[in-house]
Amino acid sequence: MKTQTFLYYIGAFIFGGLGILTFLQLDKASYKMEAAAFIIAGAVIYYGMVILYYRSRKNTFLLVNLALAVLALGGIFFNDVLFGGH
Repeated sequence: MKTQTFLYYIGAFIFGGLGILTFLQLDKASYKMEAAAFIIAGAVIYYGMVILYYRSRKNTFLLVNLALAVLALGGIFFNDVLFGGH
């Protein structure tokens, strides 16, 4: 089995399991939709990064990874500004 195929299976297992657990444990439909949006966004990013890694140059993959890291850190430090505080 190729590594890329193995990564696809891992992603399907992780995000499929998250989807099943989310819909079994949450009660309100609005919570389910919010969780589904988060899971779908995570899956798109995961599969996009796997495809980018195998179909492009490694420098492009590293730049996109760096951009995601900067966005994540910005979200942490500017959380109150972006989403409102207490």
